[in-house]
Amino acid sequence: MEITKEQAQDSLEQIHTVVNRTHRAIAADYVSPLLILWGFIFIAAYLGTHFFPARAFHIWMALDAIGLIGTFLICWQQFRSASPIKVSPADKIGWRMFWLWTLLFTYIFIWLNILAPVKAVQMNAFIVTAIMFASVVNGLWLRNSFMVWFGLAVTAITLFGFHSVPRSYYCLWMAVMAGGAFLASGLYLRVRWR
Repeated sequence: MEITKEQAQDSLEQIHTVVNRTHRAIAADYVSPLLILWGFIFIAAYLGTHFFPARAFHIWMALDAIGLIGTFLICWQQFRSASPIKVSPADKIGWRMFWLWTLLFTYIFIWLNILAPVKAVQMNAFIVTAIMFASVVNGLWLRNSFMVWFGLAVTAITLFGFHSVPRSYYCLWMAVMAGGAFLASGLYLRVRWR
């Protein structure tokens, strides 16, 4: 049986479509629970900081600890979950994601120690943009344009808030815009990319 050039091209396009859908479904399974978790963490932490500024450090430390434990549990579950494709444990993406984010936060603390920002808003904008840099790199690494655009959008939101929103409203801005972006993106991936 002879296959025409058009039939071959159509078959390749169908294969490409299936591969793209598979990449999106995998990305949704791995990324959406983390975005949802950290969306809630950021919203709660920013609101807590706005309404109880004297307790900001303790609020962020407690919620970050909850987020880290949640992230570890999500990644551990993904690491242990069955995959439709045989993958060695070292190649499972959940484990690599866990170490990426763990190392990122380790480096953020190192950089904060070196840079020693004077103002809390300055420190916060640095942390958020560093996290978003990792999101952009992660998106490039996984060939996921959604994560690239997500990282760029939250970076722009943060920079706008840092430069244009009055300091007394910065945490409210970040709760709604940055925390909301994490939560909405996680929910969008969960619902639309599966």
